[in-house]
Amino acid sequence: MLLALTAPGYAVNGGKTRITGKCTLPDIKIEVSVPSTGRVYINPKRLPVKVSGKVENGQIMTDPSYIENLSEVPVKVSATVTGAVKSGSDMALNAATTQDLTTTAKKAFIYFEIHAADDPDTVSWDSEYDEEKHIVVRTSAKTKKDIVALDAGGQGKCYGAFRLSGDCIESPKTPWTARDGVNVEIVFTFTPMATTDSVS
Repeated sequence: MLLALTAPGYAVNGGKTRITGKCTLPDIKIEVSVPSTGRVYINPKRLPVKVSGKVENGQIMTDPSYIENLSEVPVKVSATVTGAVKSGSDMALNAATTQDLTTTAKKAFIYFEIHAADDPDTVSWDSEYDEEKHIVVRTSAKTKKDIVALDAGGQGKCYGAFRLSGDCIESPKTPWTARDGVNVEIVFTFTPMATTDSVS
């Protein structure tokens, strides 16, 4: 009796089912607001300088800047950073901090830092350079993939607040002048994430 009940599960005259699979890529528009310009200050003597309305005394400082994710999905952000010493300057970009150097050469150590934030005006910046999280500014391009993730537009941490920081030789043999400076280009690349992914 048991065999008789289960036998109808098989087609008597044979049969087949064809299932066709196709990759579906939703049309998701990635839209991120990116500032076109910014300013970096080299302040060798650590003198008080007003930066965006606040008095600061670091050696390397920038006006606060941020990108904003306006997309309907969260995004991963990669960044490529390239530095170029200002024409007419004899300064050099150093690969590591200058704080322990005894050289009298005119060197500056500058790095890029970015954090996901729900308010770009209140960010807890790192107290020192971290090679796992930051990008050193050099004359050759340096890239860090997925350096930060941003929430979807209007959600939580949809801002990517960034800055340049670092240090420099305070009193080089050839004194610092207004001719010294650096131009830094930052190129951002954005990759969409699943809406179920959370940004920490």
